[in-house]
Amino acid sequence: MAPQFRPPRRHPGAQEATDVGAGKLHRWTTYRGLAVYTVIAYGIAWPLLIGGFFGTETGVLDPEGGLVALMNQVAAGAPLIAAVVVLAVSQGRQGLSGLGRSLVRWQVHPLWYAFVFVAVPFLGIAATWVFHPAATTTALGQGWSLLYTQLPLGILSIAVFTGLAEEPGWRGYAQPNANRSYPPLLAALIVSVIWALWHLPNALFVQNLPETLAHLLATVVNGFVLAWAYNSTSGSVLIVMLLHGAQNATGGLIMRLFDGSAEGPTVTAYYLISALTFGVLMATVAILTQGRLGLPPAGGVIRTEAVARD
Repeated sequence: MAPQFRPPRRHPGAQEATDVGAGKLHRWTTYRGLAVYTVIAYGIAWPLLIGGFFGTETGVLDPEGGLVALMNQVAAGAPLIAAVVVLAVSQGRQGLSGLGRSLVRWQVHPLWYAFVFVAVPFLGIAATWVFHPAATTTALGQGWSLLYTQLPLGILSIAVFTGLAEEPGWRGYAQPNANRSYPPLLAALIVSVIWALWHLPNALFVQNLPETLAHLLATVVNGFVLAWAYNSTSGSVLIVMLLHGAQNATGGLIMRLFDGSAEGPTVTAYYLISALTFGVLMATVAILTQGRLGLPPAGGVIRTEAVARD
């Protein structure tokens, strides 16, 4: 008779201890989801970016090597990884499928696509013209074709690579989670500040304090714009990915228009111009929506599957 496999005997309390541990982890990710998500997103990105910086500075790592490239890619995807981990533990397959559906939620009001591809670039260029009229007019006259050749492709490519790495986390998970616990403006502020501070290791590479501070300010303001878009589209992560792409691509376009010109804005100046422009926009939106930022009046919660449940 062939020998039969007998599983090892477990201590009577072993399964109970495992269940208790799993239960605690589930409760933490459900009721402290935003904090757990933040710790994971920072815990992945910061050590990789900081370690990569000092590793290349000391010659331990090759700045052009595959390891550094991999470290940067994983760090950039930390928000997505954190969202997947927290949702998997707190909600399982249902939460992950809900997040997946929000990534392809394209049926929103057409004006949101116009806002992404037309209004955001227009506001960025118009605001730059206000502060640098002659230089902006000259730059547009010489590089106007970039508006329809490279800008749309820039928006789409950034949406795919940067937006997909970040927005399922920041807006797909963190924003609805904060919406459940705080008033809309405070929820947008909390997520925007967490998002901005997540970029702090970039200061090591920039090594320019005014530029770093201006970037953090612009990121917080842009976070309000992304929160408004997310709330107003019933939780479309696709729209905020595109909007993230439009924000970044517009800045890149303006810097390219003024490339080599001493008359245009510096990177720091553009961040400040962007923060002022979209800050005014969001102040107007906050007044018109009575502080709701697109959230429905009843309960103030978007019922998406990616929100942790009580």
